[in-house]
Amino acid sequence: MLAVLVLALLALAPAALAQKNGDGAKTPAAAQALKITRLVISQSEDGPPLESGLLFQPGDVIFFSFQVENYKVGPTGKVQLTGHIQAFDPKGTPIIPPDEEVIGTTLSDEDKEWKPKLRLQIQMPSIAPPGNYRIKYDITDLQTKQTASGESTFPAGGAGVQPATALTIRNTGFYRTQDDATPLKTVAYRAGDILWVRFDITGYKYGEQNAIDVSYDVAVNGPDGKQMFSQENAAVEKSQAYYPQPWVPGAFNLTLQSTMLPGIYTLVLTARDGIGNQSAIVKADFKVE
Repeated sequence: MLAVLVLALLALAPAALAQKNGDGAKTPAAAQALKITRLVISQSEDGPPLESGLLFQPGDVIFFSFQVENYKVGPTGKVQLTGHIQAFDPKGTPIIPPDEEVIGTTLSDEDKEWKPKLRLQIQMPSIAPPGNYRIKYDITDLQTKQTASGESTFPAGGAGVQPATALTIRNTGFYRTQDDATPLKTVAYRAGDILWVRFDITGYKYGEQNAIDVSYDVAVNGPDGKQMFSQENAAVEKSQAYYPQPWVPGAFNLTLQSTMLPGIYTLVLTARDGIGNQSAIVKADFKVE
């Protein structure tokens, strides 16, 4: 009977010891896993979550935040956390540099319910394709070496331009006014009218730091095929950016001479890529009545 009693006491001893620390206080048998909670993607700082069906647009600012639970508070109240956040376009290209946030603080007894919150304002590129964008994030507790991570998405609208493997002019359209949303179905003007044109250039190459060097020439040929007007380097786009600009929008207007005779005229656009050493030409007819 004595042997059985001793064995029972020995079996209980490890469990009892696991419930006490050196000061006699209780400690958990196993630390809870570091946890990311209360994720919010919003249109304003500390605003409500984005409503279903709403889309961010190129140039918008996205407000992202999350809180952290089950982090370690050291014997003196010390908290040490490091988090990372980065956003990506629908193809997986980062739109902003990775952001690192370090939380190092000491909590008092009154702060025991405090939960760290990480925030980031994400600036959408002014020219960006539509689709679902992703936010990747993580948090590491430097005291326990635990890491938690996740991924969230948000939708973005916009017109978008189909990419190309070589320099290409797309979406060439004639407009009656600068503010027209859709191009003319019947491209006809009168002598003296102002002719508006919009188009997109894509398929150019990138230099260092996503540099681009894109320009275009404008020319007009008369009904007889002879050139009536030309302007080289009507516009030039030279820039560098963290996010590689996926296309260059082009727009200009021409005032038709009051003496122009009725007939079919041809607009000639020539795009040039200074980095990729390539060019592209598109021709589009318009009628003067």
